[in-house]
Amino acid sequence: MAKFALWWVRWNGSDYESRMTVGDRKATVDDFRERDFDRIVVLDGEGGGSHYTGPHYDSGRNDGKEFARWVAKHIRGIPVYITIPFKRPDGSQRDQALIPFKYSGVNSYYQGWIDGVLSINNDNLKGFYWSYESCLQTSNYGKNVSKEFIQYMYDYIYNQGLELIWIPTIGNRTMGQIQNRVIKDLVAIPTLAKYFDHVFVQPHYYQTTKLDDGSDYTLHELTLRVKWMLNHGLSIEMEADNSIVGEPSNCAYCKSTQGTWKNGNFIEKVGCDKTPNQETEQKCINRACDYYRAILEVNPSVFSTRAYYFGTDLKVIDKVRAKCPEW
Repeated sequence: MAKFALWWVRWNGSDYESRMTVGDRKATVDDFRERDFDRIVVLDGEGGGSHYTGPHYDSGRNDGKEFARWVAKHIRGIPVYITIPFKRPDGSQRDQALIPFKYSGVNSYYQGWIDGVLSINNDNLKGFYWSYESCLQTSNYGKNVSKEFIQYMYDYIYNQGLELIWIPTIGNRTMGQIQNRVIKDLVAIPTLAKYFDHVFVQPHYYQTTKLDDGSDYTLHELTLRVKWMLNHGLSIEMEADNSIVGEPSNCAYCKSTQGTWKNGNFIEKVGCDKTPNQETEQKCINRACDYYRAILEVNPSVFSTRAYYFGTDLKVIDKVRAKCPEW
């Protein structure tokens, strides 16, 4: 059993800084341990919040070394997984991800990043985290990453004695889409899972009450997704955020609308536009607790190894567990 916590960092223009807090103070490794976390995933998102100095191997190596040096200095005494940033700060890809970097060699930014991380001595390094969250990335509807790229990246990391993990999102897609019954080979998670040591699926239930066909995203629908994860040998990411401590983030209940219809499709609203009050905070806590209720409905003993997204304040964990201690 292991509990993976996300530790968010960002580039401030001259160095990295931690975004994690416990209320008004900076969070420490001990704060994570006290909440039963025994693995840390250090990330900035999909790459937009980390330093980028240019394309190709040498830049990737320097950028990875810089990130890993900060991690080794500031996050000690607990196993860590370091991000592989997919995107640049402007949102474009850092490098192509269609051709395995065994063929692109010295031109691969991603291989450079991995090698840069490995160049920093850190006994706590357990592995890497593939930061691109899209569940479509190798399908005909994503097609900006190849299965061969993922496979070779996994092999390259595995040969270093390390692990590769992934936390993809299924968004608010219907079960028909997730199971590829609506569009063939749409969701690539089950196909790619064999190239990762752990895959934690983001159910995206906390963020919205509507599916992309406009129907309600209910606890029953969440339970169906938990069953799907179990059937494919996947695990789950438990989700909550700073909306629970009064900061507008992305909880479904601090949005004036769940989305809008456009060209026959329901487009989800992203981000809160209302400041959470005590009532909405409690609704957000209840929505987060539904993740554990869904697990209990499927099988209380599954998903003992999980990932946790809870925003950047560990008090979110405290407030959710005050309501549902096994979360």
